[in-house]
Amino acid sequence: MILKSFYPFFIFVLSFLEVLFFLLIGGMILFKLFKNKIKNDVLDISEIKTLSKGLVNIKGKIKPINYIESPISERECIGYNYSNLSLSYDGRRGAKGVKRWRIYRTKSVSSDFYLQDKTGQIKVNAKNISIQINVNRSEKKLSRTLVDVESLLLEDGTEYILIGTVNVDKNGDMEIVKEKELIIMDVAFYKFVNVEIPSMKKKIRLFIIFLLLGLFIFVLHNFGLLK
Repeated sequence: MILKSFYPFFIFVLSFLEVLFFLLIGGMILFKLFKNKIKNDVLDISEIKTLSKGLVNIKGKIKPINYIESPISERECIGYNYSNLSLSYDGRRGAKGVKRWRIYRTKSVSSDFYLQDKTGQIKVNAKNISIQINVNRSEKKLSRTLVDVESLLLEDGTEYILIGTVNVDKNGDMEIVKEKELIIMDVAFYKFVNVEIPSMKKKIRLFIIFLLLGLFIFVLHNFGLLK
């Protein structure tokens, strides 16, 4: 009689273990697929001496060719990113929302420069470059809700990561130019964009997939389609 009363519980446990088994197997397969996909989406960092024509990702320190003047601090620099920020509130109209600074206009300006690592250096044609850095930062408050911000490229030993296309100039020398993209980032910002954010997104995707897969298997099992 006692065993009979526990029979539904035993059936539930066995069903749960069976679902868990399929979920783990499916999860291992999906994790491997996502891991390979994310790994393939990130361009490997190359040494300058090994570069050939095409899209590249390199890391090094910058050396100036010419200087320009920054708009806020009026400081000599190699290049700068200049942004206009506006304070806004997340939430319904009339409700107290979360304060957030939002960029409503941004521009990058730079002179040409060299990027140097331990194996050599290469010229960067900085026309239409996108400067995405969070170093050498200055602010100018315009009002309670408006702030201008600049971040400077300086020859100060900071390591940067640059993504661009290697081409050959009219003198036969290799240089990096913009074809599809030309982006320079400080190392910390690069890691945040290409490692931390994709990792968070991957974990969220895997959690949702595991949840849906477990629910799908549980429904099929309880309707007797897996028996």
